Amino acid sequence: MAVNFVAIDFETANQNRASACSVGMTKVMNGVISDTYYSLINPECEFDVYNTYIHGIDSQMVQGEKTYSEIYTDILDFSDALPLVAHYAPFDMGVIRDSNDRYSISNFKKEYFDSYYLSTQYIQALNYKLSSLADMIGFTFKHHNALEDSKACAAVILYLCNENGFDSVSELMQNARYKRFGSIDGAIGSGFHRSRRPGANGRKSSIDIKAILESIDVETLDKNHIFFDTHACFTGKLESMTRAEAMILFAQCGGTPEKGVTTKTNFLVMGDQDIRVVGESGKSSKIKKAESMLLQGKNIQLLGENEFLRMLN
Repeated sequence: MAVNFVAIDFETANQNRASACSVGMTKVMNGVISDTYYSLINPECEFDVYNTYIHGIDSQMVQGEKTYSEIYTDILDFSDALPLVAHYAPFDMGVIRDSNDRYSISNFKKEYFDSYYLSTQYIQALNYKLSSLADMIGFTFKHHNALEDSKACAAVILYLCNENGFDSVSELMQNARYKRFGSIDGAIGSGFHRSRRPGANGRKSSIDIKAILESIDVETLDKNHIFFDTHACFTGKLESMTRAEAMILFAQCGGTPEKGVTTKTNFLVMGDQDIRVVGESGKSSKIKKAESMLLQGKNIQLLGENEFLRMLN
């Protein structure tokens, strides 16, 4: 079996993606885990209390550790010519791109793919969080430890290949209509996207929120999740998923997605704003309404896509 790749995971000190405080990697050669790598990273910035609560790393633990500018060559050397894979790759690849930008690193060139999106094509599940998929395939790990998460990500890809009889990552991708890897070139890159279905015309389809909510098994919901029993609205173009997919993930955490900002809205998740649509202000009508509600003392949080992904998982 020529299934070869390196699974990678980062933890960050705060909501800035260029604040990596640890990295874990798991190398798979010929369908077998052959090597692992883990290191703390000095992010040279402050730690957010929430992030430390999630992964347990604080400022004292990273004193004297390498910075990203000193450790990125380890990532390149460890992965060599192999593609990277991450679960919710837009976050981890965003960490790399933004860190490359922060430290003016231009010689980081890698291809990557995404275990989350591939899983949705081969597995029927109530949700596709890494912890849920690991439970489903019988893989035990310590979540939010970068090395452990990379091992779980690798286990998911190996499961997909073994269960479906694929002998390579390329075969796994192509069967799911992913014709090419995503790529990183310094601070820029291209995403990991599926090819359009035959006959698809690119028109936006109406999102049926009622159908989304009816598809959720309420007995499986985690009542301690931060999104449980909350409402969220979405605006702009998300990099990592469609708006409908984001709504489904939110609902799978026990939340209620909304098409507009209302008095019930707890979160407004903001993707990239198209200036041709929103005008020179760069703010959609939803953002403006949320800001107005904030001034009136309403309890509503504005989340970037990166923060939304982290809170999901």
